[in-house]
Amino acid sequence: MGEIVVFGLGAALAWAGGEGGRVLVASGMGGLTRWIASDRRALRDGVLAVIGGAVAGQYLWPIVLWSLRMEETPDSIAMAAFVAGTMGISGIRIAAAVFEARAAKARDA
Repeated sequence: MGEIVVFGLGAALAWAGGEGGRVLVASGMGGLTRWIASDRRALRDGVLAVIGGAVAGQYLWPIVLWSLRMEETPDSIAMAAFVAGTMGISGIRIAAAVFEARAAKARDA
């Protein structure tokens, strides 16, 4: 059982040190930066900002890289993930606000 745990930890460290881990950490930090800059400082909002930034950055970094017309290097990918994570949480908040407005409108009708 111990060797399975050691193998799992080794695999997690290898992944975190690779490209996928770098993108996830950079985009999560983008969400954290967005939360720090906002006026909402609840811990729940911070956790959601990091998770939302990580998800948005994981999927949206190619769009940011393309829009900035940069070549695909590990550093530029991490930068694009950070930017996508920072901007992505705003998109998630906008989508949540639209959903809440439509739900309130449907409830009143």
